[in-house]
Amino acid sequence: MPAVLEAETAESAEQVAAEDVSVVLNGVVKGKEADGTAWKDIADVVSFSATGAGFYMNTVVEPGQLISLMLPLPAEMRCYDHDKEYYRVWGLVQFCQKLSGEDEGSFHVGVAFTGKNAPSAYNEDPTRHFRISGMNGDGLWKIEPAKAAFKIRRDVRFWQSIECYVALVDKDKKSLSGAKSVTENISKSGAAVFSSLDVNVGDRVKFICEPHDYSGLAIVCNRQNAKDGRMRLHLNFVNAKFPVESLKLVEAKN
Repeated sequence: MPAVLEAETAESAEQVAAEDVSVVLNGVVKGKEADGTAWKDIADVVSFSATGAGFYMNTVVEPGQLISLMLPLPAEMRCYDHDKEYYRVWGLVQFCQKLSGEDEGSFHVGVAFTGKNAPSAYNEDPTRHFRISGMNGDGLWKIEPAKAAFKIRRDVRFWQSIECYVALVDKDKKSLSGAKSVTENISKSGAAVFSSLDVNVGDRVKFICEPHDYSGLAIVCNRQNAKDGRMRLHLNFVNAKFPVESLKLVEAKN
């Protein structure tokens, strides 16, 4: 059975799902098990944007797994098939959190949209894992086969509060909105930041950290309410690694 990412805080995924969404949509999710067995599940979509979605379902999935979705998204949130009832899009799993309480046995899943068709590598091997490698011309995420299955916290995290700026960007990487933020922790491949920026799972953001001369594209993999009421965004850097060596230098000086 695939590994499941457990929620890290007591508030868990139930609170994550309630973010700025007034309507819950129902969709269909399809995928394949490691042995090739096909499965189908009903998803309660609780957050969405043009580049990703978050939803509840009863099937366990893994980060890096590619799944097919049919969602009744508004036309303005689609890159194609604007006049069809359902929007068929492939999604790359970013997280899977087990719910507790009354919803025990269900999972909160976040995906990044990758396009209308699955890549040839998936058709050759549906169990293969993928990683985000950039953006396509239509603004959806570009993916490539991963060298190995997803590993939790593969890079060392530095628990430092660093001032940064996070901006939501469009498919041309132009800033739409932004906010000054501060990191909770950071690694070569991503960061957890406290930010007031209104974004959803799968959104494209620009992460700028002037103290360490860094600027790079990132994907929003998850968002959670912190205990103090602040919003925590989990970001994965897409096109550039963060220079953690500079953090070590700062730490050494202190």
